[in-house]
Amino acid sequence: MNTKDILAQTLKNLMNKTPVDKITINILTGEANVARNTFYYHFDDIKSILEWIYAREIVVQLAVYQRQSNWIDGFKTLLGYIYENRKFCLNTFRSTNRSFLEHFLYRLAFDMVSGVVMDLEPDCDTNLRDEISNFYGRALTSQVIQWLVTDMKESECEFVERMERMLGGTIEAVVKRNYQSLDK
Repeated sequence: MNTKDILAQTLKNLMNKTPVDKITINILTGEANVARNTFYYHFDDIKSILEWIYAREIVVQLAVYQRQSNWIDGFKTLLGYIYENRKFCLNTFRSTNRSFLEHFLYRLAFDMVSGVVMDLEPDCDTNLRDEISNFYGRALTSQVIQWLVTDMKESECEFVERMERMLGGTIEAVVKRNYQSLDK
């Protein structure tokens, strides 16, 4: 395991029992048994290591789920990650880094929806694609955060089914409706 991985795993372990706002670089490096300067060789601050962890553990996996036919599989992958890492995610959300997790989830959802729009209509106007991605990206983000903060009382399966009921075909309908109005 390399130093970045050690620091990341140590932070995740610490966040299972300590709020991220209470974790200093000294605490992290002491627990990881690495020098403070070593941390700064790899990361700028605690937020930058959080970004690295989320990017490495989930963003890379979701890149392949940006099609109409498989976006729900990407959504399931995201929910599975959140479920498996719920203390870590909740701890990120319930800290001063709350906006970080919201923004992170929004970027994932935006990119996923944008990919679906481009899959449905490769020549889609950029402004329309971004409007659709923003609207549905925010909706998905809000729903995921609600699921997270209610201790995931709704099962993953029930949550996915609800999102499929709410979103199934709607993005496609919006794209088609907007292209029909452009043709008139």
